[in-house]
Amino acid sequence: MERLSTGTSGLDRLLKGGFALRQINLVYGEASTGKTVLAMQSALGAAARGFKVFFVDADLSFSVQRLESLDRGSELAENIVVFQPEDFREQTRITESLEVLLSKTPALLVVDSVTGLYRADLEKPGTVFVHNRELNRQLAYLSDLASRFELTILLTGQVHSQPSRGNWLIAPVATRTLRHWSYLILRLRPTPRRDVRECLVEKIDGREARGPRALFRIGKTGLEDV
Repeated sequence: MERLSTGTSGLDRLLKGGFALRQINLVYGEASTGKTVLAMQSALGAAARGFKVFFVDADLSFSVQRLESLDRGSELAENIVVFQPEDFREQTRITESLEVLLSKTPALLVVDSVTGLYRADLEKPGTVFVHNRELNRQLAYLSDLASRFELTILLTGQVHSQPSRGNWLIAPVATRTLRHWSYLILRLRPTPRRDVRECLVEKIDGREARGPRALFRIGKTGLEDV
């Protein structure tokens, strides 16, 4: 299967070449583990290949300066269309309006992070069921778009802790929904070395995976192999 490079050779080897085309790919992890930088690198790589690139900045953490500091960032930044939704409902409207922008030209949609605004809105009374249903519907729609167009989807996800057999398990917010719709899942996490992060493959080619991992660090020009 053809892949979209992550921009880092170690991660590409781990993912059999990169993120799966025309599928939903999920990257999740704690804060400051490199999710947004990885999403930006992948967006630049897609732009370099002539993809249309749409970046939904649901966390309001997108930095043009950071993007331009990455490899080929200053050259390709203008090819990336950025949306900044104010709430989860607007995030849904943006993603569901993409169909009119899609064509036979390959495209990449990045949503960073897909559960940020969803999680914020859950704090409002009586919204849990409604938002769970809406997130599932949003992902089902994106999956359908990916099957009908040359669209690859890269989602980043926040995490939360939940009890499991006497321990606390780190899992993505809306775990069940995201795992169901994601064809590839990559977890990023800190290591005892302050500047080093670890990535683990939890699902690839639609199948659960255990064991494959790689180390990287976050440098000035992007993620670097360790």
